[in-house]
Amino acid sequence: METVLYEYTFDFANILLCFIPLVIGVVFLTNSIKQVRQKVKNKGWNGLVDSFFKYVGFVVGTLCIFLFLTIFVGVLLEHKDFVELIDNNEVCVIEGYVEEYHPMPYEGHDTEHFEIGGVYFEYSDYIMVNGYNISASHGGVVTHNGQHLRIKYIQNEYDGVTNNVIIYIAQIGNESVNNESL
Repeated sequence: METVLYEYTFDFANILLCFIPLVIGVVFLTNSIKQVRQKVKNKGWNGLVDSFFKYVGFVVGTLCIFLFLTIFVGVLLEHKDFVELIDNNEVCVIEGYVEEYHPMPYEGHDTEHFEIGGVYFEYSDYIMVNGYNISASHGGVVTHNGQHLRIKYIQNEYDGVTNNVIIYIAQIGNESVNNESL
């Protein structure tokens, strides 16, 4: 018997997080444009400080908006690629028992990771990714060594590093097996 614990869906929280740099960028740009329109004519140090913040606002604002666009488009393109791979059944599948399970502490500052049949999986609640990234300390479904799972995943390469992105988790059997009893 197979019980589905997780299936890939688009995570709208990823898109909402993308808007943080956009808001920061708009605030900086708006402030800089406001200063330009007021044509601050202060002399001495005050004028120098105003000019400095005006130009810093333009640079920071522009960079934040560029960062937003980069992240936003990247998340959407990756989602499109994942859906296409899933629809064409071009995903990897592994079944076995969870080994080398390392939980992520509730506070973060680490990743949760484990292996099944020599395939390594790593994720964190605090890293924005498409796919499964919920640690056990925050309600995740992979909780201990010995769980008999079937996992579908996509090998995603980023900056020369291959990461196995989980898109499906099912528990095999009626109850999980505790590794200490094996």
